[in-house]
Amino acid sequence: MADSNNILIFSSDGHAGAKRMRDYLPYFDPDIRDTIADLLNTEEQEYRKMMAPDFTSRPDTEEPDPAERLWSPAAPERFGGWDIDVRMQQLDSEGVAGELLVPGHQFSSLPLFSVVNKPFEATLRDAGMRAYHRWLADFMTGGNGRLYGMADPGPCHDIEAAVKELTWAREHGFVAVGVPGIIEDPSLPSLFSDHYEPFWRACVDLDVTLMVHAGWGFPQGRYQEFISAFLATHLDSEEASQMMAAQQGLDEEARKALQKEFAESPASPFRLDFGPRRLLWQLMLAGVFDRYPSLRFVLTEVRSDWVPATLELLDSRFKETVTALTMRPSEYWARNCYATPSSIHKVEVEERNAIGADRLMLGIDYPHPEGMWPDTWNWIRVAFDGVPENEARMILGENALRAFPVDGKHLRSVADRIGPAPRDLLSGRENVPADHVEHYHRRGGFLRAAERVDADAVLRLVDEDLRLVH
Repeated sequence: MADSNNILIFSSDGHAGAKRMRDYLPYFDPDIRDTIADLLNTEEQEYRKMMAPDFTSRPDTEEPDPAERLWSPAAPERFGGWDIDVRMQQLDSEGVAGELLVPGHQFSSLPLFSVVNKPFEATLRDAGMRAYHRWLADFMTGGNGRLYGMADPGPCHDIEAAVKELTWAREHGFVAVGVPGIIEDPSLPSLFSDHYEPFWRACVDLDVTLMVHAGWGFPQGRYQEFISAFLATHLDSEEASQMMAAQQGLDEEARKALQKEFAESPASPFRLDFGPRRLLWQLMLAGVFDRYPSLRFVLTEVRSDWVPATLELLDSRFKETVTALTMRPSEYWARNCYATPSSIHKVEVEERNAIGADRLMLGIDYPHPEGMWPDTWNWIRVAFDGVPENEARMILGENALRAFPVDGKHLRSVADRIGPAPRDLLSGRENVPADHVEHYHRRGGFLRAAERVDADAVLRLVDEDLRLVH
């Protein structure tokens, strides 16, 4: 396979987490396990009442209905979110050479540190974050060098402790870290504070990519409140127990209501609000990219069609305002930033040159039900129809080799073995069934028009931030 010309596919947004909360317990410090065990059990029971079925209710030998197999990643007994063998088999079948893993998925909660949890004090969040890191490090060892982790920054009150944990994570297969403030915490200083300087420096010194994922900046507890309110309004108890396990099983009215609430409700942690986007210009205004010009910043699962208009607004506003910036915002973007619009929309591929074909990456979002799996190649055939091969290669995998400190030589050897040839992936759009394309749109907004950026809202937030730094 030395002469293979296969395309390297790297998913810059995948998700992993343990099947049961008790699976995290051995990764907590021994002196707190007795206390933690009760908290984990209570948290799991609350989560399952809202979100997930009892996985033990169906015999392990029972196979899912073949008719559902194409559209349903929800076969919990063989679920790659926690079963490494299943995950690697499914990545092979999709031709995915490598994957970046973000904490959590739809079938189980996380150990106390995440937005999906109810509120916990910082010391417990810190302990849960460290336990998750150690669980994921063990999980990734089964990936044969193809899986890489995104670390959680932790509460960040003790920034030296955060740097120490980041150092541990980098030594154990993690290549990215979330921006401090994943959990809303009024006691933390703003990102303009020099409190975070050791953290930014560590990202560069350790060669770790800074990353923000959808849901950043939400308080703990709001996620549970949001889901509980939705279920009480729209679904009976039997439907609720299966909601996230089989979204395609909801009737059309409930499905539309779910999608609308997730996308538009101010209480939804999935709503594409300005929080993660705002970090883009806050890091610029804080001088982080000037002090650390090699720092990489990735915006994940917050779409990317808003980028060109937003950069134009920023360029214009900062040109007429006195700031300490040494470059135009669009220049920082071209040097430091990337976007992973998970389950990429057709319009985002069409706008690739305005966004930056060398800044755009693929996120399959495995194993989420709105993701590209298990029909990744057809999704790509439609989205990348007519795209030159060199640009397709960049977006599908080559850009990720620059955005993250991953082993490109190894991943290319994996692509040689399992990846698609260009003729098999970048042609054949006419053979993709129309109902597949319709399903991509129904579950992931595939055919949605480009966002019309609210210029007034962007500039209002920019001006607020300008006042903070002046």
